[in-house]
Amino acid sequence: MGTNALFDTRTIQAAEAGMIAPIARWCECLHGCAPFRDALRALAAAINGEAAAVCRVSTGKGRASGSVFFDAAAGERNGPALDRSFARAVLGGYLDKAKPGLIWYKSMSDQNSDPALDRFHASRRLAELAVIPLSSGRRHTDFLELHFSSRPGAVQQALLNIISDTLVRTWTNRSPGLYTEACLSERRLRRNAEVEAHLLSMENPAQLSRAEYRVCVLLSKGQPAKRVQSDLGISKSTLRTHLRNIYAKTRTSNLTELVYHLVSVDTFAGQSPRRGTAA
Repeated sequence: MGTNALFDTRTIQAAEAGMIAPIARWCECLHGCAPFRDALRALAAAINGEAAAVCRVSTGKGRASGSVFFDAAAGERNGPALDRSFARAVLGGYLDKAKPGLIWYKSMSDQNSDPALDRFHASRRLAELAVIPLSSGRRHTDFLELHFSSRPGAVQQALLNIISDTLVRTWTNRSPGLYTEACLSERRLRRNAEVEAHLLSMENPAQLSRAEYRVCVLLSKGQPAKRVQSDLGISKSTLRTHLRNIYAKTRTSNLTELVYHLVSVDTFAGQSPRRGTAA
C-alpha cells in the first residue's frame, strides 16, 4: 500500500470515528431524546456542511409538506437562511424513484438548473448540495439535504457514503409521529419569526441605516413625506435617496406599499427588548 493510500485510509478512519457522536445524536432525535435541529447541527458540523435539512416532499407536486432546518449562518447578515427543499432541483424526475441511501450531488445532476437554488447558493456563496433520500413512497419521499460552501473532498464524500445506510436504517426505525411533531414545531417557530421580523422591530430585518429607520418610524405614524423631511431637517433629495434605499431593502416599490408594510403588524406591547438595533 502506497504512502498516500495509507494516509487517506487513516484520515478516513479518523474522520469516521468523529462521526460516532453525530450519528448518536441523530439516533437520539429519532427516538425523541433530542431535537431534530440539534441532530442536523451535529451532522453538518462533522462533515463541514453549512446548512442541513430533513424535508418531506410530496412526490406528485414536488413541494415540501414538512421540513426541519439547520443553518449555521442563520441570523447573520450574509444572505438568506435555508428555508425550503431543493430535492427536486437535483433529482428531477427521479424524485419518487431514488433509492434510499444513494447520494445525489447538484454538480453531478443532469437536471435543468433551478434559478431558486442558483440564487440561494450565489447569495450565500455555497458551492454544492448533496441530497440523500431517506425513504421512498407513493405519496411522499423524505430527504436529508446538505449544503456546502465548497465541493466536498474525498474524505467528506467517503464519510457520506459510510453513514448514508445508517441514516436510512435509523430513519426507517424512528419512533412514529416524531417527525410530524418536529415539522409542526418548525412551522410555529417560523410563524413567530415572521412576527418578530416586523420592519421596525429591534431585529431590524431589512438592515435599515439609522437615518432610514427614523424615516420609517415617522412614516409609520402617518406623517406625510413633507412632514418627515421637515422633522428630520433634511433636503428633498436626501429624503428621496433614503426612500429609494428603503424601497430596495424592504422590497417595496412606492410609498403607499412601504407604509402598508410598516403598519401591517401591530407593535409588540409588553415584550421585552431584544438584542440588535438599527445599523
